[in-house]
Amino acid sequence: MRLFVILLLSFIYSQCNHNEVQLWDNCYSIENTTVLNNPNDVITEFPQNICQLLNLEVINFTVIWGESNFLIGEIPDCIGELENLTYLDLGWNYLEGELPVSIGDLVNLTYLSVLYNQLSGEIPDSVGELENLTYLNLGYNYFEGNIPESIGNLINLEEFYLTQNFISGRIPDSIGNLTDLTMLSIYNNQINGNIPESIGNLTNLISINASLNQLSGQIPTSIGNLNNLERLWLNNNDLNGGVPYTICNLDFLIWSPGGFDGEHSYLHSNQLCPPYPDCLEYDIGEQNTSNCQEFMLGDINYDNQINIQDIIQVVDIIINSEYNVFFLF
Repeated sequence: MRLFVILLLSFIYSQCNHNEVQLWDNCYSIENTTVLNNPNDVITEFPQNICQLLNLEVINFTVIWGESNFLIGEIPDCIGELENLTYLDLGWNYLEGELPVSIGDLVNLTYLSVLYNQLSGEIPDSVGELENLTYLNLGYNYFEGNIPESIGNLINLEEFYLTQNFISGRIPDSIGNLTDLTMLSIYNNQINGNIPESIGNLTNLISINASLNQLSGQIPTSIGNLNNLERLWLNNNDLNGGVPYTICNLDFLIWSPGGFDGEHSYLHSNQLCPPYPDCLEYDIGEQNTSNCQEFMLGDINYDNQINIQDIIQVVDIIINSEYNVFFLF
């Protein structure tokens, strides 16, 4: 009897027709609703029945600064049923739980942001199914685990932000597949290991922020391929060995020995060993050199060895007339 009364009252007070969905006291046509924006002055859980709006192309639930409309709770698994979505912005809410694996079913997405929430768990491998993405922002959450190797499938990606999470493990080699990438931020995580040589494939990059991690090993010589780079933050890591002379190919960088000015680039607070390339002589910043070996005459690439790689680089320098070769010895 009680259930009957509840159903009867729900029917009486429902404002919507059978071909509509009620969200936040409004009715939305199941067939004709293609755009859905954040409601005003509402604090509510992410509504499950949004998944009935199968023709949705745009969900913009980002919270504009100063407003009091927030989504709480978890992103429902049924989000993956909205296969016509091209734009999904859930930024600046209070969403928690994991990013559902079903997110990978949204193969038409070009824009995905969950910036500034309380999401946790690992980034699902299924993110790699979103091959039409041009913008991906997972910043300022509590994501952990590795950057999935499948990220290399996102060959149309132009901006990728993982800022301030708890991501660990290595930067996958597959990141070198993202040749359209212009912006990359992995700032303030726990990412370790070497910077992969494949980073040199990303010749459209304008900005890299990898500071405040646990990156180690040498800066790859391929860094010199990034001729469009305007900002490079590698400070506050455990990078060691010599700095490749190819870094001086990056003509747009303005080096500084310290600070957090967005106009400058930084290498300070690492374990990088002298001698330093001319372009960094006064801007290398503070380094822990306690583990540095004495410089070896003829070690052109500063890898603490004299080998065929040094000869190749000398020949390259001579051909390109970049330096006086006699100075190198």
